[in-house]
Amino acid sequence: MHNGLRSRAMAERVSYLYACALVTVLYLFLPYGGYVRMMEGKYICFLALSLGYLAAMAAVVPRQALRIMWAQGAAGVYLACTALSALCSPYGAAVLLGGTRRDGLLTQLIYVATFWLLSCCLRPDRRLLYLTAFSVTLGSLLTLAQTAGYDPLRLYPAGLSYHDGDAAYAGFFAGTSGNVDFTAYLLALAACVLLAAVVRERLWWLAAPAALSLWTLYRLGVAAAWLGIACAAVWGLALLFPQKRRWMLLLSAALSIAALLLLRCYDGGGTLGEAARLLRGEAEGGFGSGRLAIWRDCLPLVRARPLLGGGPGTFYLRGVEPFVWYRDGAATPVDITAAHNEYLHLLVDQGALALSAYLALVLGALGRCFRNAREARFALCGMGLLCGSVMACFTISTCITAPYFWLLIVMSVLKCEKT
Repeated sequence: MHNGLRSRAMAERVSYLYACALVTVLYLFLPYGGYVRMMEGKYICFLALSLGYLAAMAAVVPRQALRIMWAQGAAGVYLACTALSALCSPYGAAVLLGGTRRDGLLTQLIYVATFWLLSCCLRPDRRLLYLTAFSVTLGSLLTLAQTAGYDPLRLYPAGLSYHDGDAAYAGFFAGTSGNVDFTAYLLALAACVLLAAVVRERLWWLAAPAALSLWTLYRLGVAAAWLGIACAAVWGLALLFPQKRRWMLLLSAALSIAALLLLRCYDGGGTLGEAARLLRGEAEGGFGSGRLAIWRDCLPLVRARPLLGGGPGTFYLRGVEPFVWYRDGAATPVDITAAHNEYLHLLVDQGALALSAYLALVLGALGRCFRNAREARFALCGMGLLCGSVMACFTISTCITAPYFWLLIVMSVLKCEKT
């Protein structure tokens, strides 16, 4: 009995250290070579931390600590469907690592294995919130310096800066995540969680890193991040004020309907203008920086292999028409390696079975947050999950962003107890 308690305590300690490493080491890690090697460097860091965690847990976790409940079951079904998709894939060994985004079977296995262990052994700890605020503050300060024209850590290739984006190179890069879409995704998640902590826990000092995150998002101008925050703010009212949950849900529905009606009448340009035209039944492939065209090209791929997809990490092999980037009047084709919609990407790669299991896990975690919103931890996690779930409609899942969404799910499925 005594040895079992010691093993359990050690497993909890190791799990806590791994969670801390995710929100600090992985988030702040910058590879040698800067943005040119960001994806490769982050993946190596993710592998080192995660495989080290799995190896340590294999040595210390007691068997009785591992349990199968609905969350672990849904994650297990997701992994089983992903493995079956890989086994039936016509692309052979390409399913193991995937393309340049490294989203193959190995990565999916690590996501589920670490989720399983964390959901069984991690204990909620407010210090994770404080570490998140610390990391986000540093990342925001770096991003703001870059948007002001500075490159203090020399992350850009020689002679280039943030403002050379979509001119000297395709896209924009800033912060500790590289691509601004990844940077904005993590800042938006953090802003929602930190602001929820201010409201629910009265941790007023967290308003400073939250405000810094919002200002950084404003400077980056990523529309998906603001949509995620807006949806979390509207539908998270029941999380922030659980004593009046029924009234808050009615208010959320009313605000959503009003926003859609106002948006449909909008006659301006930009992202809002494109959304308004979509609501009026007008659609062009260039909407959403070309996302609409990519989504259309994905539909035949779904029809070709609806249940199991082409195999994890094989999107880049499915023949989606390249995106054309123009520089100095010359057209340069850019390969499309993701659907720019996590759900559609999962459907194309791993099929409807894996997507159903994944959605069951996410929706189950969200439902648990709403049911237990009187405990602040669930309100915080629910706000982050709402934001991330909405942003997933327009973003790409990578090892740079996905571990934090999985960590939010972990915190949502841990047993109810005061932290």
